[in-house]
Amino acid sequence: MIKIFYNKKFILLSEKKSDESYGAKIRFSDKDVLQNSLNVFLDTNNSFSINIYGINKGEYQQFFTEYFIFIQAAGGIVRNSKRELLIIKRLGVIDLPKGKLEVGESSENAAVREVCEECGIMPLDIMLNDLFAKTYHIYPYRKAFALKETLWFNMDFTGNYKLYPQTKEGITDVLFVNQSKLRHYLKDTYSSLQKFFDILSIN
Repeated sequence: MIKIFYNKKFILLSEKKSDESYGAKIRFSDKDVLQNSLNVFLDTNNSFSINIYGINKGEYQQFFTEYFIFIQAAGGIVRNSKRELLIIKRLGVIDLPKGKLEVGESSENAAVREVCEECGIMPLDIMLNDLFAKTYHIYPYRKAFALKETLWFNMDFTGNYKLYPQTKEGITDVLFVNQSKLRHYLKDTYSSLQKFFDILSIN
């Protein structure tokens, strides 16, 4: 079961039909109904979340690529020696450093590369740890819609110097924040990251 966010609403993919209230509940095998419901969902004039059920994990990739332009990305949950979390401000929104995979690049290498490029970090000062989570979100892309899967890796920053934002990517600020104060930033982040930040604030 996963949630795929689009602005303030989301698609819930689940094997069984959800007991919660949704704008629509569609069986994955009902292709015509599913396509019509997705068209309604992607209309930004409504606020309905939808539940697509009867889909197992092995079919997620089929859904991603059949109905969207599928994009893979990776990013970092970066902490310093004080266990503060690295956050950025991109296009006026609080975010975490991440970016698309290049052709033939692994998720792990992409995550480290993007963190270093976006935050002015030397690669030798980043220690890659385990996979923390995956997030999914939809956005308009090339006159259609992209579905981005982002793999987030735990990382440690071992340096001790001032970081600089990659301004050409619309990043205006890079800072380490005490995890107990992360909730302050929730109102200025994306829906797909709000619960994410909430978990990080208590870890």
